[in-house]
Amino acid sequence: MGNLPRMSLHIGDYRKDTGHLRAAGHGAYLLLIMHYWTKGSLPDDDRQLAAIAGMSDREWRQQKPVIQAFFHDGWRHKRVDAELAEAEERYSRRAEAGRQGGNATAKTKQCYPNAA
Repeated sequence: MGNLPRMSLHIGDYRKDTGHLRAAGHGAYLLLIMHYWTKGSLPDDDRQLAAIAGMSDREWRQQKPVIQAFFHDGWRHKRVDAELAEAEERYSRRAEAGRQGGNATAKTKQCYPNAA
């Protein structure tokens, strides 16, 4: 985890779920899910969450109830968890395919030393 290069953002779903947010709420929510994507979780600590969200403690206290509604069970996020699992699976499949291709190339070079 943490080395996955990109996170999918399904714009239609995002807009449908976040239409009630103001700019500060969007910023906080996006920063939180980006942190979640890179770290695999969020801390259950208001000061750390405020810092991740780019908010003062006071701003965080005001926004927290609205933002927290997107999360469950100690700042878990169902959609990001599913996207992470899918991305990890794709990464593993590509890595395995690369290993298989590398093994085939190595075998070819062993059998045919002049092969490219």
